[in-house]
Amino acid sequence: MRWWTELMAEGRGRVLLFCWLGWVFDFYDLILFAFVRHSIAADLGIETVAEGWLIGWTLAATAVGGFWFGRIADRVGRRKALTLSILLYSGGAFATAFADGYWSLLVARLVTGFGVGGEWGVGHAVVAETYPDRLRNRAAAILQAGSPVAMALAAAVGCFVAPHVGWRACFLWSGLPALLVFFARWALPGEDRAPGAKAGRLTDLFTPRYRRASCAMLGLLVLHMTGFWCTYAWLPRMLIRDAGATITFVGWFQIGINTVHVFADVAFGFVADRFGRQRAFVGFCLLFAVGLVTVALGFEHLSNDLVVFGFAMGAVGLGAGTWSCFGVLFAEYYAPEVRATAASGFYNLSRGVQLVTQPMMAVLVSAAGTFAVALHVGAATAALSAVLIRFLPRK
Repeated sequence: MRWWTELMAEGRGRVLLFCWLGWVFDFYDLILFAFVRHSIAADLGIETVAEGWLIGWTLAATAVGGFWFGRIADRVGRRKALTLSILLYSGGAFATAFADGYWSLLVARLVTGFGVGGEWGVGHAVVAETYPDRLRNRAAAILQAGSPVAMALAAAVGCFVAPHVGWRACFLWSGLPALLVFFARWALPGEDRAPGAKAGRLTDLFTPRYRRASCAMLGLLVLHMTGFWCTYAWLPRMLIRDAGATITFVGWFQIGINTVHVFADVAFGFVADRFGRQRAFVGFCLLFAVGLVTVALGFEHLSNDLVVFGFAMGAVGLGAGTWSCFGVLFAEYYAPEVRATAASGFYNLSRGVQLVTQPMMAVLVSAAGTFAVALHVGAATAALSAVLIRFLPRK
């Protein structure tokens, strides 16, 4: 366990813990909506296509927030960007509890999305600048593992707590992560590091130095983000409406997938060190695609077929480990003066594209009469990602 001791040494553990917690609660506040949207839609009278627009606009807000917080991180300071994003996404989640109709709900989700936009890219930039090259894959993998922890927590709250206390109470408690800002100075001590006046411009990301990497990274993230939201935003509804599953089954299924996903995110760093980052990425992508197709074709039997259930859960959970690749890629391809802008901007721009894809998915679901079509789209994006990774410049 020497590698673990090195990860935690010299104050690096505090940095990783703060960024990890910020990312967990960031993603929890965003994804919780997917697990209670059926209750929200019923209470507020929101139809399926309108739900798609709600998801799309929320993710579009993350794109705006991503670029804004990326610029703050590169020009003003990493710590300031992280703490402000935490305050905003916590405030948006808190406001969601008081929504009394479509428009008030939309405003609350826009605030949440705007705040959520800052956490992933800035956090990965901070971790990349804290750890030496030999530890970067593993540190980034541990940070990324906060994502499935957040999804499992959201599944537990949405499926087991919300039916008893109501969705409003769940969002009220979701404002508590704002307390994290009081620990920012302890976790990220000293001068708030940022390139400042030397920070690059947005247009620098498409100069000859970065153009190929930027196009490939943006394409990969758009595909990955579309696949993710087609899977996790629509799967709970599919299992409940199409397969007749109980909310309890959905909760355990999601917790199971994300337990495997935690292992996959951490394991990706070790697999990448052993076999190479691109090979690991391709293998995990194909596993994710196979798992989704299995769920889409056999979802009616998931509740009572443990073999199909276990295989699908394992394949989707393990395949999702590809997300651990991106933080290291941004550290590898971009200099510090544009790193936070590139990571936060591209990651959240790919979320912003969901303003188009998610309403389109709602239309497809309505036309097909089944939510399974969303999983087929998710599988296709994973397979395409396995091809596109080859277009990244070689280092």
